[in-house]
Amino acid sequence: MKLVVKTWKSASLISVLITALATAVPLIVVGVALWSIPMSQKWGALVVSGAIPILITFPISIFAMYVLKTLHEALDRLDKMVKFDSLTGLMLRAPFLDEARIHRKQLGFLALLDADHFKKINDTHGHEAGDRALRHIAAILTDVIGRNGFVARFGGEEFAVRLPRLGRGQVELLFSNLSTRLRLEGFEYKGHSLKPTLSIGVVAVDGVSPTSELLRRADACLYQAKTEGRDKYVFETLDERQALTA
Repeated sequence: MKLVVKTWKSASLISVLITALATAVPLIVVGVALWSIPMSQKWGALVVSGAIPILITFPISIFAMYVLKTLHEALDRLDKMVKFDSLTGLMLRAPFLDEARIHRKQLGFLALLDADHFKKINDTHGHEAGDRALRHIAAILTDVIGRNGFVARFGGEEFAVRLPRLGRGQVELLFSNLSTRLRLEGFEYKGHSLKPTLSIGVVAVDGVSPTSELLRRADACLYQAKTEGRDKYVFETLDERQALTA
């Protein structure tokens, strides 16, 4: 059984249970050993056998729970550092790929998204504005996708989305809503209104193709969205898929 200590309430409760067990055992042993002796004569032995575990076990168990709680918090922080991007709060590339492989046999869609003219934002307004833009995009992206799938920052200004179990119509509606919100909901930076948009390449997950191949095909669709003017989503056609997988 895995012992997880997240709060002081749980730590105190576990310490009390440990102390109660440590106290009960010697009391039972002493009580059985001195069963035939009158209570007035064995009372002192019972008090001592019960008091010693209380005085020793409870402080030690509290300290042990403190160590476990601190260790759990440290491991939790480390886990978040490994799995989530510190700037946007989105999943990182490696854990996203792990999740995508787990859901590989679930039909749906996979998309790569890239912020349009991101270099221009950095060059014109500075890297702090670029960071603000990434956080802005991530917040809207997370809100739009919601529980329909999972989102990651792949690196730089590139993002990825996996949408299991959704049909094409639902995915089109999601990305249409995403594009509209990005066009309308900008953010202010030092007197400038910035409205970063996304180019999106989308492929259907067939339950057979490896994730690496799906990403390669999504990247081709993303490139098409870029060359066709940006700020749009492009779905892979059957002809394109046959050409890329040939």
